[in-house]
Amino acid sequence: MANDVQPYNRTTLPAVNGSLSGVQAYLDEVAPVSIVGRMVKFNHKQSNFITTDDEAAIPEEATFIVLCDQTMIGWVKFNEDAPPDRVMGVLYDGFRMPRREELGDTDPSLWATGLDGKPADPWQHHQYLVLQNTETAELFTFVTSSATGRRAVGNLLHHFNRMLRSNANELPVVKLKTGGFNHKDERIGWVPTPVFAVVGRAPRDSATKPDTSPGGDMSDAIPF
Repeated sequence: MANDVQPYNRTTLPAVNGSLSGVQAYLDEVAPVSIVGRMVKFNHKQSNFITTDDEAAIPEEATFIVLCDQTMIGWVKFNEDAPPDRVMGVLYDGFRMPRREELGDTDPSLWATGLDGKPADPWQHHQYLVLQNTETAELFTFVTSSATGRRAVGNLLHHFNRMLRSNANELPVVKLKTGGFNHKDERIGWVPTPVFAVVGRAPRDSATKPDTSPGGDMSDAIPF
């Protein structure tokens, strides 16, 4: 089936000082970057957060400044023999996701089989949340496409929106915790979920400006 998403097939990145130069705009078009620092995911099997490059657990006592206004949202389609197609942008720069039906690939009979034995939609709703360790200043990006992960990010951004109304010069500080719920299907039982526990706030100018240039880190690996 022909790919009919050319109008969207690029990553939209945040402007630098309010605008992008022609050179920067071109480089972002040909070499888009969306993962800042090291990738972090929630490991549902172990019920913890891990860095994907070494699968090491992130200590629960670690604290992170969340660069909420750098949050990227959108659609990602992983391809077998080519880089992923991305339809993504920065939420707080005004990016709005296109509707799923605008992306094409809408015939389930042409989808690959998923882990549950059913046709799996090739386009997945992703969120990228940038975190900075308060002790080391190292940058991480939490990547999720699960409903529980997106809900955790959404809850945190609701808190950030309230902060913007009271003091726009501060960012939330969080610990990466694990919550959960009992699934309505008793055969599934307890479902662990990621939680961003807000433990404080930090001045915006204390956070490092993330490197979103084409020289920054980029991983095209499937996050989970």
